[in-house]
Amino acid sequence: SYSLEHTDTPTGASAMSFHCIVPGHPPVSANAFKQVASNRWIVTLECQEAINEVVAFVTEPLEPSTALGCHIASPPFEESSWHYLGAITAQAPSVVFKTRLVWTARDALPTCVQFGIELQPTAQLAARPAEMVSVEVLEAGRRIGKDLYEYVASFAAPGGGVPPPGYIVLRGDVFERWLARFNDKCARSGLDWLYNSG
Repeated sequence: SYSLEHTDTPTGASAMSFHCIVPGHPPVSANAFKQVASNRWIVTLECQEAINEVVAFVTEPLEPSTALGCHIASPPFEESSWHYLGAITAQAPSVVFKTRLVWTARDALPTCVQFGIELQPTAQLAARPAEMVSVEVLEAGRRIGKDLYEYVASFAAPGGGVPPPGYIVLRGDVFERWLARFNDKCARSGLDWLYNSG
C-alpha cells in the first residue's frame, strides 16, 4: 500500500486532474499531492517492493503552451537527488517512466520515493533532455566497451598491410564512435533498445 502526504487539494493540480500510479497499486490523484511552490507539487509513495516504474497521466487536457515536467527522488530527498524523467504534454497526456534505469548506487532500489510535477512552458521542457539512464549505467557501458576494444585490438595483425586469414582491420577511432552511438541510444531510449536488437 501507499503512504501518502495528504493535503488539501491544490487548485492547480486538481484543475489538471493529474494522477500517477505505481503498477499493481491504486492510482494516486491530484488531491494527494502537496503544493510546494506556485507551480510545483510532490507526493511521497511507499511500496513493499522497489519502485521501478511510475505511470503518470492527466484526465483533462493541458493548455498547448504548457507541460508538466515529472521528477523523482529517493531518500533523503535532497535537491541533488532529483531525477528529471520527462514531460506530460497535450500531445502525450500519459507516460510510463522506467525509474529503475535512473537510480544510482546512492539511490539503490528505493521502496520510498517522492514524485514531483512542475508546470512549465512546453518549449522550456522540450529543450531539456529527460534522464533515461543514470551516469553510472553510461560509465559501465564505457568500461565494457573499452575492455572489449582492448581485447579485440590484441588480435590486430602484426606489421600492418593486408591482414592474414582470421584477422580483422578496425578503424583507430572505433571505440569513440561506438561510445557516441551507445550514449545516443541510451539518451533516446534508455536501455529499451537492448531488448529490440536481438
